[in-house]
Amino acid sequence: MKIKDIIPVALGEEMPDVLIKNAKLVNVFTGEIEETNIALFRKRIAGIGDYNEGKEIIDLKGKYILPGFINAHLHIESSMLAPRQFAKAVLLRGTTTVIADPHEISNVLGLDGLEYMIKSTEGIPLNVYIAIPSAVPATNMETTGARLGPEDMVGFVDTYPNRIIALGEVMNFPGVLNRDPELLTKIEILRHKYKKIDGHAPGVTGKALNAYIDAFIRSDHECSTEPEALEKISKGMHVFIREGTAAKNLDDLIGAVNIMNHHNFSFCTDDREPLDILHEGDIDYLVRRSIQKGVDPIIAIRMATINTARYFNLRSMGAIAPGYKADMIVVDDLENLNIRMVIKDSKVVVKDGELVDEMKGLYDDLPKRFGKVILPEFSVEDLKVKPESNKMRVIEVFEGSLLTKELIVEPKVENGVVVSDIERDIIKIAIFERHTGSGFSKGFVKGFKLKSGAVGTSVGHDSHNIGIIGTNDEDMYIAAKEIERMNGGMVVVKDGKVLSRVPLPIAGLMADKELFEVVEELEYQEEQLKKLGGIKEVFMTLSFIQLAVIPELKITDRGLVDVNKQKFVELFV
Repeated sequence: MKIKDIIPVALGEEMPDVLIKNAKLVNVFTGEIEETNIALFRKRIAGIGDYNEGKEIIDLKGKYILPGFINAHLHIESSMLAPRQFAKAVLLRGTTTVIADPHEISNVLGLDGLEYMIKSTEGIPLNVYIAIPSAVPATNMETTGARLGPEDMVGFVDTYPNRIIALGEVMNFPGVLNRDPELLTKIEILRHKYKKIDGHAPGVTGKALNAYIDAFIRSDHECSTEPEALEKISKGMHVFIREGTAAKNLDDLIGAVNIMNHHNFSFCTDDREPLDILHEGDIDYLVRRSIQKGVDPIIAIRMATINTARYFNLRSMGAIAPGYKADMIVVDDLENLNIRMVIKDSKVVVKDGELVDEMKGLYDDLPKRFGKVILPEFSVEDLKVKPESNKMRVIEVFEGSLLTKELIVEPKVENGVVVSDIERDIIKIAIFERHTGSGFSKGFVKGFKLKSGAVGTSVGHDSHNIGIIGTNDEDMYIAAKEIERMNGGMVVVKDGKVLSRVPLPIAGLMADKELFEVVEELEYQEEQLKKLGGIKEVFMTLSFIQLAVIPELKITDRGLVDVNKQKFVELFV
């Protein structure tokens, strides 16, 4: 669009393509509600005010209109949906822009995976900006499928300068503090191209935080307490308040937000499954929940729109104003946020809870199956664990958190082997390296509350090796082999029978089916999981147990990891 084309529409000399009438406009600049009309030209807002004609007229009859929501940080792959199917899910909830860090697929497929994410989202009715992954691999404590070095980043940023908006979350904060040359080179490349450097610094405070920020890292989505969030914004960081499927921080952080500091906060989901997106919501859920917790609706809306746009220098997004992109949502009120309409690039894409857009892009999706799942040769006997002492390390997980704890317990031994202890909620875990099939590790976990059977997944942050938990070795073996047969996916097993399976053949991370087909499979899986007992977020919690950059004790395909010391530790003490 040329400037000279939109000015006559703004002046009222030419008719807008679309006229939105009788709107209650939420002005994120002034905090006021304006009863007005909005003139749209092509993909932009031409003007606001006394416009009475349009080639197409949308009469809102007094409903509220606000900017489309922006998700400050997420991994599309964690939705288990192919990118265009993910777009359908979040558009239904009023999200029109996302900042996606595709480090999941990049850890599996490298540059091929990164290019797939960029191309498959080109031209769709969702703004998908890319934070090029900094952590491929995330650590040297696991076996990954690929590597992205500084030399790879230079070429990609130059090829896609408008799509790549940031360096993805710098999870290796010890690497920053220890001046790791390769990591600092990645940061230098992106900052000299005036891209943002996204952070990931759980619990980092004081002088260590100062040093981390010195590396031009200006955001963080890992805060878990109000004091942590307040210290980070006091030192110039922008805090993304996260509410995902496994990691839920909103209730603990929202009290830190006030009228003086709210410009330094945004919202993100990080990792959120489609059932949660469709049933609870996406960014709209965080806005709604914040309002319920006492945040002024205008402030909550700013955190979901203009704050994020300004942080990422998205100059034409996050507000309804002349020259801005015509990305808007229509709601009945500012408390329940019942989304009646989503407008993207001046087109209605969602109306009364239904998608009315075909979701076409510029590029066809790549083949349904790519990536590989290779298991090592093993038997049920190989899963057995022989006791080496009467003290054993156990990973304790917590519902709604990515943090874990190291426990030292006495193992339960039967017939000369350590077995799951359901009464104490201690069950076995195995992590299989699936990129080359080089081997697997074994351990024990507490907190899943599984009473029988086994569950497994090929989604395992960040190298995405196969994780299996179970109460018996036979069901664990069946779960692992079923994932191999599906070329990736999730499975529930009980008494030697596969109760449910959700194939994820795209890199072992994403389904190759339509949104609502995947939702049906996940809903069925949820029903089957109830037969085993267990916490609600079994799969998402299991997927993070390999993440060796979040304290305290984790397990990768190479063994148990003391995250704080970044070293392997033995199962038996």
